[in-house]
Amino acid sequence: MSGERGDRDATASDAVSGGGAAEGAQPPRPGHRVSRRALLIGAGAAVAAGAAGVPIAASLWPRPPVEAMRRAVPFTIAHRGGSADWPEMSAYAYGRSVSFGVNALEMSVSRTADGVWCGVHDGTLDRTSGTTGFNVAEHTWDEVRRHLIDPPPGRRHQPRRPYWRLADLIDRYHSSHALWIDPKAVAQRFYAELMSVLVGSVPKPAEVFVAKSGAENGPWAELAEVHGIESWGFYYGRQLDADPDFFARTQRPWTMLGLDVGASAAHWRSFTADGRPVVAHVLATDSARRTALRRGAAGLMIAGVEEILG
Repeated sequence: MSGERGDRDATASDAVSGGGAAEGAQPPRPGHRVSRRALLIGAGAAVAAGAAGVPIAASLWPRPPVEAMRRAVPFTIAHRGGSADWPEMSAYAYGRSVSFGVNALEMSVSRTADGVWCGVHDGTLDRTSGTTGFNVAEHTWDEVRRHLIDPPPGRRHQPRRPYWRLADLIDRYHSSHALWIDPKAVAQRFYAELMSVLVGSVPKPAEVFVAKSGAENGPWAELAEVHGIESWGFYYGRQLDADPDFFARTQRPWTMLGLDVGASAAHWRSFTADGRPVVAHVLATDSARRTALRRGAAGLMIAGVEEILG
């Protein structure tokens, strides 16, 4: 579907994980992948039970991606496909993060001059490709795709990778992973267009997508709410410290909350007491994961996929 189709045979990184665990089963701990052998044994046991006349729980069947994600304890989201490990938001990065068993994939999108939505966090290619003043909104997709994404700091031995379209992310992973979409550097006048892309791409968008943004971006959450799509608004402790009313003003439309792992214990107690799932962001180390879980995080937004889930 995209010009980056060659990435599909890069490695076993394009393996897809999905589905939910059996009711009452102990979920895999973060950092422990379920082997293919274990999956086959489980499937064989289900078939044997059916042959013996034992009812097979409906929960043995794959659940819709958002539901499966919410049932994981904790659920995990690959931040830009694993931004600390691989060229961010490339097909390769998403494939690698999937191979580590994440429940969801996050993409921060920009819009090209010819209306193509693609994984570009900043609105320009300057940070990720070394250009100067290359504004995505002023260039066509064909011009964007001539550039390559640099690997993250500390991983400079890796090859650079092509940019990837939102349509390709949806095409490849909509049936297996929840997809968290953030209109990071896009003007609000394009939000309706982006939501139309999401809603028109799958039969049941509420089962696939999560609308993600900074907590102050209520219009994106409200647009998702119209379509029954979950939303995640993220906060930083420093915002809450600087403005005691910030949470009260911004929290209403979000179905899930985000808080940085460095926020104070008091802020974490307040957020977890709210009752909505709280996702810790953005985690690069296993030490950060442990801190997030101690503070009651229901989900983990992970940049360092290899260290935390490896």
